[in-house]
Amino acid sequence: MLFSITRAASGAGEPPQGVVEEQLPRRNCLYRPRVANVDLLVLVMALKEPAPDWQLVSRLLVLAERQEMKALLCLNKMDLLSADELTEVTGTLDPFPYPYIPTSALLGRGVDALKARLQGMVTVFAGPSGSGKSSLLNAVQPGLSLKTAAVSEKSKRGRHTTRTVSLLPLEGSGAVVDTPGFSRLEFYDLEPEQLPAYFPEIKARAAQCSFNNCFHISEPGCAVRDAVSASQINGLRYEHYKLFYQELLDRRK
Repeated sequence: MLFSITRAASGAGEPPQGVVEEQLPRRNCLYRPRVANVDLLVLVMALKEPAPDWQLVSRLLVLAERQEMKALLCLNKMDLLSADELTEVTGTLDPFPYPYIPTSALLGRGVDALKARLQGMVTVFAGPSGSGKSSLLNAVQPGLSLKTAAVSEKSKRGRHTTRTVSLLPLEGSGAVVDTPGFSRLEFYDLEPEQLPAYFPEIKARAAQCSFNNCFHISEPGCAVRDAVSASQINGLRYEHYKLFYQELLDRRK
């Protein structure tokens, strides 16, 4: 359960002590990052250094759908791409069933748009190390002064600078959860038959398939595969769906 915590007065020289005020009902949760009772998942992915991991994006979005969380994709480090490269990347996300904001924590681009989306929400920032989660939060609210580090020159991968999950109040209204980065994510307690419901673009077309038990892999008369062929469903997202579906089937063996 999620607990409401206040800071209690303590004796001179002693650290403040937390006090449990109330045990609140849990309405949603993620196990990676480990958080509960959030309104919005901001999935932060660097466009370069490190290169974006779109499969990890799809995995996190499946979990967000399962927990009925709103999701926003933040494409950070746009300053490392040329205008043509940025257009190419955003083009791969069309059609894409989630909103996205290109940002640069370094130059402050897109920060105001991101900040506006956080107002009045309990938001969790999630994504791999080096994507710029803490840097973005520092740009949104400079007083947070969160620790940051550059990616490794050798591996071009992020360093683990955030090691704990922290709930941070935002100016105006709302709060944000800063979390450690990660690069691997497994599905737990998920059956392959459930997977189509967690891809909204697939769920929206499933009723148009010829068979009620269509899983959109090789069945004839599949409206989902027709939509992929017509570029009405993002092809990369569909490849991830097939990969996850097979992964869940293999787990049964």
